[in-house]
Amino acid sequence: MNMNRTQIEAIFRENGLSSLYEAYEYPLYLHGLLEHNEFTQQLDSFLSWYNFQDSPVPFDTFLYHYHIFRHMLKQKEWAEFIGYEPS
Repeated sequence: MNMNRTQIEAIFRENGLSSLYEAYEYPLYLHGLLEHNEFTQQLDSFLSWYNFQDSPVPFDTFLYHYHIFRHMLKQKEWAEFIGYEPS
C-alpha cells in the first residue's frame, strides 16, 4: 500500500466514513485517484463539504460530485470561499 492510499484511508476514517472507503477503494484505484496527490490534498475538504454519512451514494455519484468540487477549486473565488489552499 503506498502512502497516498494510507492517507486517503485515514481521511475517510477521520470523517467517519471507513465503510465508504472500503466500498470505494477498488473503484478509486481503477480511476487512478489513489495515485494522485491532488485527490489526496482535496479529499478532506471535499468530505467536509459533502455529507455522505446520512445516505451513502453509489460510487459514480461520489465521483461526479468530486469532479464538480475539483472544478470549483480551480476557480479562485470558489477556492477562497471553501477555504482551500493547495499544498
